[in-house]
Amino acid sequence: MSQLFSAFLFKIKRDLTFRITLFIGIGLAIFMTILYLLLEQITKTKMLSGELMLVSSLNPAQNFGLAIPVNLITFTVLEFNQGSIRNKIIAGHSKAKVYTSLFLNGLIFAFSLMIIYSLLCFALGSLIGGVEGGGIAMSLMGANYAKEYIYKIIIVGIFTYLSITSFTIFFSTLFRSIGPAIPVVIVTIVFLSLVATLVGTLGGAEELVWTLRIIDPLYGLGAAEVVTSTSIVDGAEVVTYYQDLTTETFVSSIISNLVYTALFFVLGISIFKKRDIK
Repeated sequence: MSQLFSAFLFKIKRDLTFRITLFIGIGLAIFMTILYLLLEQITKTKMLSGELMLVSSLNPAQNFGLAIPVNLITFTVLEFNQGSIRNKIIAGHSKAKVYTSLFLNGLIFAFSLMIIYSLLCFALGSLIGGVEGGGIAMSLMGANYAKEYIYKIIIVGIFTYLSITSFTIFFSTLFRSIGPAIPVVIVTIVFLSLVATLVGTLGGAEELVWTLRIIDPLYGLGAAEVVTSTSIVDGAEVVTYYQDLTTETFVSSIISNLVYTALFFVLGISIFKKRDIK
């Protein structure tokens, strides 16, 4: 396994796909910063902040979020097309180890890009817009981020991209072709994220919300749940609205993504072991 990991590190240092994706991320981070600044000028509303840029960067169905699985598919499929997978098996590595290395390498690939992009977004947002100590939400939500929200969304984001990577590697090794793999992965991510955003933001029946919490691994990142806090100011009751993740959504998102990660990993390694490598 260490030899497979070393070979991956050697390749990724020279991989053009990884470098191009990294430059795309840098460009998008700068573009999003300028976009929020323009929106501030148009709406005359304070929007840009380090927190806002950080939260926006984690969205798997927008901007850089979609670039990661696309390039991960390309990177993985090329392993087959260039004969690297076949050579590893000929060298004596078991198919189980080869698939496990593909999954672990995919995690390094995805999280390296995501961490760099998110940190850059946060840095640009903080330098230009400042850090609000809890953030400032999009004006459409009309609520500040709860202090706990930033930590929750980062944790949920980690587990979400864990399952996205497992899902992406599964279909990359299943099809072994960029053509069908990209549409299946991207359409699925966009659809699940859209459903999560619509229900999580606009609301829905409690049964529907709970169903999505369980079956939709992207619900945690897409659900813009608003909670209230009541306080007494000068004898009057003041209600403050905060964007947050409820405990139910936070916990269910972690569990759901762990289950999907394990499911696609087990399915992937089982199918991979049974198929011939050409």
